[in-house]
Order: sequence, then structure tokens, then C-alpha cells
Amino acid sequence: MLLTMSKVEIVGLKSLFFQVLETLQDLGTLHLEDITKKKGPRYADLIPMEMDPALEEERNLLQNLAMRNNAILSELAPPDRRVTRAEIEEKYRSFQGKTLAEISSMVEEEEKATRELINYKHELEVELSRLSKYEPIIKKVYPLASRVTATENYTSVALLVEERYKQVLDYIEKELERITNNQCEVFSARVDENTHAAILVFHKRYSEQVHNFLATENVNQVRLPSELSDKPYDEALKEIETRLSEIPPKLKKVREDLEKISEDWYVTLVALKEYLADRIESLNAIPKFGQSGHVFVITGWMPSEKVEEARRVLEQKFEGKVELTEEVPTHEELEEAPTALKNPAVVRPFEFIYMLINPPKYGHIDPTFLVAIFFPILFGFMLGDMGYALVLLGTVFLMKRMLKKRESRSLFFELFANVLLICSISSFVFGLLYFEFFGDLLVRLLGWKDAAGHMVVKWVWGHTSSGKPWGWPLERIAQANPDLFKLLLIVVALIGVLHMGSALVIGLIDGIRHHDRKHALEKLGYLLFVLGLVVIFGGVWGVKSLKSVAMPVGAVMAVVGIGLAGYGGGFGGGLEAALTFGNLLSYARLYGIGLASVILAEVANELGAEFGGGAMVFLGVVVAALLHVLNIALGVLSPSIQSLRLNLVESFTKFYKESDVVYKPFKRSGGE
Repeated sequence: MLLTMSKVEIVGLKSLFFQVLETLQDLGTLHLEDITKKKGPRYADLIPMEMDPALEEERNLLQNLAMRNNAILSELAPPDRRVTRAEIEEKYRSFQGKTLAEISSMVEEEEKATRELINYKHELEVELSRLSKYEPIIKKVYPLASRVTATENYTSVALLVEERYKQVLDYIEKELERITNNQCEVFSARVDENTHAAILVFHKRYSEQVHNFLATENVNQVRLPSELSDKPYDEALKEIETRLSEIPPKLKKVREDLEKISEDWYVTLVALKEYLADRIESLNAIPKFGQSGHVFVITGWMPSEKVEEARRVLEQKFEGKVELTEEVPTHEELEEAPTALKNPAVVRPFEFIYMLINPPKYGHIDPTFLVAIFFPILFGFMLGDMGYALVLLGTVFLMKRMLKKRESRSLFFELFANVLLICSISSFVFGLLYFEFFGDLLVRLLGWKDAAGHMVVKWVWGHTSSGKPWGWPLERIAQANPDLFKLLLIVVALIGVLHMGSALVIGLIDGIRHHDRKHALEKLGYLLFVLGLVVIFGGVWGVKSLKSVAMPVGAVMAVVGIGLAGYGGGFGGGLEAALTFGNLLSYARLYGIGLASVILAEVANELGAEFGGGAMVFLGVVVAALLHVLNIALGVLSPSIQSLRLNLVESFTKFYKESDVVYKPFKRSGGE
């Protein structure tokens, strides 16, 4: 359901402005409005509050401190012990009494304690990464380089060439001879299955020409680090190996020192991060407020149930110098009221749908309860299998256990886990009706199938007029009575009628509540058309003696429905009413997807059984299990998508109006 919102106005002395702002941020219930965008006599005498140079300077300093503090925090891992919210809150409150100079001094102290260690750590990590790349390259060249005798007038260049391009070495040798007037030598060898190494030795006077040539040919030159460039390859390799053995212990020591600092400072840094972010947000909000003379004015919305608490806190803290009053909103203001949701625990998980669309407009009906009813029904109808349901339940409990261990929880995964829990229960109930347990596995294990694959045991409750049996398990009886397949299609159609009908009823109620006669008549027309179709098809498939009455009555209802929809919504409304029949047919996909899942499950069992006995049983179980895992994955994905589609496209389009403004209370965010 949507929370009832109250429009409030807070007026107080300017000298108390920042204290009031801090109190409102702690309360975390006021949705701020931008007073500069308000029109009317009530706001005529107000002028927007401005950021004076002192406040602008304060904000810049806060942003600088936040950046420096966050940089330090990003280098420190959380301590091994669990950091509690109470510790952070205690530190946060300690900052509220400090001046900017004191906070700045503390940040400088943090930087002094960590800067040198962090810089040294970065230097070691960069050097380790760089040398780790050089080492294998030099190791490839070294055996070849060791055969080259260095002289004062000659220099050398090492190359690495892929095996498939080794013929390029002949070309390089010819060009080198031409450039150096044969004052050169090329040594090459295969260093591994994919690489050839080559050493080019030439007189130093041709160094520039040779390097220019190699640059144009885009060959892979082996370049030593600048500090090792003048050394022979054997010395360079030895020095690299020495450094590679020295760096890890030094890195370990630096990280241990940073861990010690983290143990002492981490809670303080996190609390400071939150305090600075909230303080900056407060300053950024200043231009939204109004002022007149010696008072400030803040306007906004808050849940009606929170108004008295906010009034009491402001009264107690500021002893009557700050006043909160409820205003009577105009029609235009109600159109801009923010939307806030408050649903029962069993319905709340289905608010995930508002991650895809905006919540409903204020003053309209919240359809979350409709999603909470039909989403699991649609899901369970398509994935009705007791075995699959138990697997999903196990997955849900595993997810919840993992989420419980995590410091920061993902709202998406929490909602997903709760929705999957409810849907898995629905899947189990439908699986019981279908008598499906990993397809027909239970039937096979109980020996209820004959050699031809037909079910031997059936709980027959009665017979149709043609003498065919009906009863339970529903899906197994259907093997003997094809008429029950038609029954399942009728069930699908009824689900569609109930789902769409509920949406149309909500649209009708919304039209009546907002005194929108044409909107109400349009939805009533849709509803009559759908009910007319139900009466017509009920006459065709129902009691034959009522067929002669049901057909004309249903036809009249459908025609009247199109007429009302056309009157309320114009030509488009009448056409939409007629197309509602196509919307109902969309629900047939429930049966098709469910049937595909059953067939794949039975194919898995059949393939597993084909492996026979003995040692092959294990292989058969593995094959069947893999196919069932695939079927469960598809069974979660496809029903979820189709359930979403049927809710958003076939249901919500009949009544839903998205909110332009979502309730975002001014509260402590911690910079998240």
C-alpha cells in the first residue's frame, strides 16, 4: 500500500539553520522540495537561500577532506574483527562536536601515518609487476646472449619472434648487413615451441639507423629496465632474480604495518567518511530552502505517521524556536507528492518490480499485492514439480545463509531470495497436483508405470459424460483422458481472466476515486467485454442446456463493453477492448512452457534409464542430473520472464500510472 503523505513547512531562526538541518538528517523522514520552483502567494515573500563565500569555502574544504580520507580508506582492508554499527555511530557522533580545523588536523595525521607506507607499497608492487614481466623474456634470450662476446665498439639488440614469423629473421639479417656495411652478426635460436630469439650485434656508429629500421618493422625488441640497460644480460637476469626474491618479504611487512593501522583507524575513517558525505549533502541542499528576514523556511513531504515525532523532536531540541506545521496541499501539489510504499512482509519482496518501473503515482492503488498473488501462481503453474521446488528451497536457504554472513547486503539478492522462496512453495503445490517429482521419477521408482510407459496406478474420482476417468494425479489421469488437457487450458484462461479482471477492477476504482467518469467507464467496458467472453465460452464448454442463453447474454455483454470503452476512451478505447481477447490468449503460454518443462524432465529420466545396470548406473544418474539442472535453470528463467511480462504488459497496462516523484528522504547516507 502507499503511505499517506503530509505536506509540511518548517520555519525557524536562521541562527539555528544548520542545527535544524542536522536534526532533520538524523530523523531521515523529510522529502525536501525545491522552494525556488514553488509558485503562489505563500512563497511570494521568500527568497532562495544562497551559498555565501564562507559556506562555499567550507564545502570545498569538506570535499577535499572527503577525497583525502577516502583515498586512505581505499588502501586499508577492514580489520579481521567484526566492525559493529554501534562503533561507527559512536565515532560519527564525536565528529559532530568538532570544528573543521580539528577534522583537518586529524586527516593530516592519518595521511602522515599512512602516506609513506602506501607510497612504498605502490612502488614495490609496480616494481614487482614490472620485473615479473621482464624475467621470462630475459630468460629466453639469455642462453643465446651468453654466446655473444661484448666489445667496446659493438652493441647488441635482442629480438623475440613468433615461430610462424621466423622467416623475417633472414630479411632482418640482410637489411642489417646493408645498413652496417657487413659490420654485424646475427645469432638466432629456437627458445621454445612458439618463439625464436635473435641477437643482433653491430658497430655502435650504426646504432641510430638500426633502431630506426627495427622501429619501422614493428618487431618485438627485448628492452631492459632503464637501470639495467647498460648491463650484460646475465648480470641483468641475476639482479632481477635477486630483486624478485627481496620484494615479497618487504611487501608482506608493509601490508602488516597497514593492517595494524587499519586496526587502529578503520572505524574512525569509515565514520569520518559518512560524516563528511552527510555534511556536504547538507550544504548542497541549501539552495532549495527559502528565507525571509531573520527566518528560514523548509518545505517538503513526510509520511503522516512520522509528522508528530518530527514535531516533538524539533520542539524539544529547539524549545519552540523552530515550528513544523502541516499544510493543506493543492490539487497541483498532490500531483507532485512523492510515493512511498509500506507493504506486509509477505508482499514486500514483490516490490522488486519497481526496479523495472517507477512506483505507482501518489493517490492511486498500489498493485504490489496483485503481483504477490499472481506472480507465484503463474510461476508455479509453469514449473510445477515437487523435486525442483525442493532444489529451489535449498538454493534459497543457501543464499540467505550467504547474505547473513556478508557485511553489506544487496537489496536485489535479498528480494530475489524471498521471491524465489514463495515461488518454490507454489511450485511444490502445483507439483503435488501434477504428481511431478523430477518429472516422472517418483512414478518410475514406485513401479507405477508399465513397460509401455503408461501409468498403472491412478486415483480415479469419477468419470466424464463420455465415460473417461478423472481424478488425481491430474497430469497422470490426463494420459488416459485427453479432455483433461482441455481442462488445463480452461484453467489457464481462468487465471488470465482473474488476473486481467483484477487489474481492470483496480482501474475502475481509481477512476471512481479521482472522479474521472470517462476513465471509470472505459475500464468498466473492458471488464464487461472480458466477462462477456467468459459467459460465451462457459456456454460452449459448460452445461449444454444453458448454451442457448449464455451465448446471446455473453455477446450482449461484450458489445456493451466495447461501447462503454469507446465512450470512455474514444476510438482507441473501443479498439483496445476488442483486442483484450488477444491479451487473454497470451496466457496460453503458461501451458506451453509448463509442458516443455515436463517433457524435458521425462527425457532426462528416460536417458538416465537407458544406461542400464551395473557400473553404468552412475553415468546414467550423472546424465539425468545434468539435464535436470539445465531444466531447473530454464524453469526459473523462463517462468520468471513470462510472469513479469504478464504482470507488466497484460495487467499493469490496464490501470497503472507511474509516479513522477519517488520518496527520497533527506537522511544520513554515508556517501553511499
